[in-house]
Amino acid sequence: MASLAVEATLGLVEIFSSLILKEINQKKDVKDDIDSITSSLTMMRAFLNDEGGTRGNQRHEDKVRQIRDFAFATEDALDEFMFHVSHHIHAHKITKFAHVVAHFFPEKLAFHELSSEIKRIRSRIQNFIEFYQLCAGNTSSGEGGSSNGWSEDHLFHQLIEEDDIVGFEEHVESICNQLLSREPCLSTISIVGPPGSGKTVLATQAFGCKRVREHFEFHAWEHVSRSLEVDDVLRRILKKFFPGIDRSILTNGVDVREIFSNYMQQKRFVVVLDDVWRMRDWEKIVNVIQNGSSGSRILFTSRDINVGMSCVKHRKYVHELQGLPWKKASSLFCKKAFRSCNGICPTELEDWSQKIIKKCEGLPLAVIAAGNLLSGKRQNPYEWKKLHDSLGDNLPVMGIILLPSYEDLPSNLKSCFLYFSIFPEDYSIQRQRLIRLWIAEGFVREARNTSLEEVAENYLNKLVQRNLVHVTARDIDGRVRSCRVLNLVHDFIIAKAVEENFVRSASTRSSLSQERIRRLSAQTENCTNVELSETSGHVRSAFMFGGGKFSNLEFFRLLKVLDMQGAPLEDFPIDIVKLVLLKYLSLRKTNVKTVPKSIKKLALLETLDLKQTSVTWLPGSIFRLHLLRHLLVYKYDVKNYVTFDGAKGVEMHSGRGALSNIQKLSLVKATTELIQKLDAMIHLRKLGLINLKSKDGRKVCGSIQKMEHLSTLDLQADSGDDLELDHIQIKPGFEVLQHLYLKGQLKELPSWVSSLQSLIKVGLKWSRSDFSPLPALQALPNLMELDMADAFTGQTLEFSKNTFSKLKILQIEQFRELSMVVVEVGAMPALEKLTFCKCDKLNMLPLGIENLTCLQELLLYDMNGQLIDRLRKNSEDRNLVSHVRVIRSYTLGQGELWFPQNLS
Repeated sequence: MASLAVEATLGLVEIFSSLILKEINQKKDVKDDIDSITSSLTMMRAFLNDEGGTRGNQRHEDKVRQIRDFAFATEDALDEFMFHVSHHIHAHKITKFAHVVAHFFPEKLAFHELSSEIKRIRSRIQNFIEFYQLCAGNTSSGEGGSSNGWSEDHLFHQLIEEDDIVGFEEHVESICNQLLSREPCLSTISIVGPPGSGKTVLATQAFGCKRVREHFEFHAWEHVSRSLEVDDVLRRILKKFFPGIDRSILTNGVDVREIFSNYMQQKRFVVVLDDVWRMRDWEKIVNVIQNGSSGSRILFTSRDINVGMSCVKHRKYVHELQGLPWKKASSLFCKKAFRSCNGICPTELEDWSQKIIKKCEGLPLAVIAAGNLLSGKRQNPYEWKKLHDSLGDNLPVMGIILLPSYEDLPSNLKSCFLYFSIFPEDYSIQRQRLIRLWIAEGFVREARNTSLEEVAENYLNKLVQRNLVHVTARDIDGRVRSCRVLNLVHDFIIAKAVEENFVRSASTRSSLSQERIRRLSAQTENCTNVELSETSGHVRSAFMFGGGKFSNLEFFRLLKVLDMQGAPLEDFPIDIVKLVLLKYLSLRKTNVKTVPKSIKKLALLETLDLKQTSVTWLPGSIFRLHLLRHLLVYKYDVKNYVTFDGAKGVEMHSGRGALSNIQKLSLVKATTELIQKLDAMIHLRKLGLINLKSKDGRKVCGSIQKMEHLSTLDLQADSGDDLELDHIQIKPGFEVLQHLYLKGQLKELPSWVSSLQSLIKVGLKWSRSDFSPLPALQALPNLMELDMADAFTGQTLEFSKNTFSKLKILQIEQFRELSMVVVEVGAMPALEKLTFCKCDKLNMLPLGIENLTCLQELLLYDMNGQLIDRLRKNSEDRNLVSHVRVIRSYTLGQGELWFPQNLS
């Protein structure tokens, strides 16, 4: 639908008006025209939402296309204007005055052109409205069909035969036992998972179990639609309980809830509610049927993990599906695809069969549909390769079950979901990168007392909860670290993105059409140039994948997002500074070495990502970027062991202005000029400073105290200097600090560290203290990860009883004199991973390691040979770690590569 384009344009109008409010108000005719277009687009958005079910009708599709064109034309007009008057963002009055004097006539011309173009668009919209009579409320033409009623359970019955049901044996057994348990009151059991994962399959097996059918007096299976009518659901359940019930009892005029309550008192029943969408839907139903008290049960399926978790008493009643394991998925596929060969895959098709199964990612419906499709095709590699490459188009089953989930999303989440179509298949994207991109695109709306980054993370969590986005890694505290969409979901959203004109992929110049392409995803072979032309002027976001690069960047004149991560660049492309509307610029993992002073022209820039480049200094003009929120300019150069100079930061030359909106600043050299500017950076959430001198400690501490939102603090001393950090006074607000990294000599840990109640992760490196840091850290209630390198010069490290209650990961590296580690009873009860590295004198296991009952991994890097011998099978200490699942020793070999030895 064009609603996404309309939504984006309305957001742009709001931003546009706020940026140049005074100038717009002075030109009333322009303001009136913009207000009129805004009103019309708002009405059209409502029209699109109301007519969501008339897709496929030609007249409706023509309306949608025209509305999208109006939105794009409005966006183009506003961006063209901003392109010419971007100097209004400059804060320094002298600079602004000089610019206005020099560009008075061009600016006046820009307002004139804006006014003329807006009037043309307004006239076109008015003619459109009059033609279709939208203003008269004629928004329902009655043409075309409604959205199909297919659901996952319908498809299950269409596609799956009884003997197809594999892979759920353990789940079925567990659910049946829970259904038959002796718990007297009504209890609920949930099955959750992404579309196509087999939720209905599993529920059917449990519901149809002979023991279950005999145990309950009454049985009902009900599919819950998104447009839930509680009374209708209750009537259908009653009819299944009592097939012969008098129809007059179930008429609309009777209070069916009261009847249900009267009939089902003290009855033992089982109800399956298939595909519950929302908590409020669940609550409406369960509030009525909860009167069953003699061991009644409700089993329900949901795509939303949050619904599945919230509606049960205990985590054990949640059965989360992530698809079939590889072996069972392969067996099921071969059974369907090679029926004539008794389910045996021909040798020449093994490779393509595995690729197709991998693309289905264990989703039973996809595996069966793919097998059925291929069973009727010629069995040769060429034919199967063609089908693999277009599998998403050939499996409409996935589109059918994904469409309701997509349509159920609000417009802002639809845009965020479709954004994954920009990235290649199987591409896992970091949470923070994705969030910064969403903000730059304007998808994220302001919320009271909440940063845009926090709102965006909430959006991501909602997509994860709905099982539309798959988490590939989590941080120690459970937050999403990286994510992707499943392969067939990727195919679905690519088709949607093309339909919406949301994004287009291109690898050559010929791939670019005359359409208003808004986002361009260039997925090239290594070192391929993507040639741009004047038709590229409508592109607002451009991405490069595969090691290629863009030529003729000046044609991207209205670009707002440019992501060239990993491109083969040696120099900063000078044409970038002509892209004055740019909000997001990433040159991460390129060989760029310098940034030009003219970077100041990018007045709207919010993110500058130069991480893992060769940039070592930034010009003073960087301080003129007053809207900059994220400045990432560090590089890690670590081969095997952490070293003091392994983290390379940059020096920021002095300049006028202040980064008053900056939220992430890392890693930069702590020069006198920068330290003086820290006072103005009160919105910082991450601060990373290197080369910090002792004499600057008091000033830095004073500035840090003003940063009430600071979540990550990373401080490294200058070579030969101590970290002087005793000048921070803990006050309300500062306890939000979650990650603390201190690198450099410390006589002892600053006293304020013990007061940081929210600390999750601590890194202490090269402090070389005579005093153990453990007493200062052991009472931190939320500490989950502790990483120490060359932090203690003593011989014994003692973890006292009942301390470090939530610690999960502990790493001890380069403790040169350490010869004994003591773990008292009750210490580190949640520890899962323990790593020792280069502790030469430690030749015995920690005393009390057998008490670490949750320990799953013990990793040893370049450790004493005696310690390794004690861990070998049948050795004297082996029984102490019999509960540890993974034990590995690593030695440094030729080519500076780690060679692992499995001691498990």
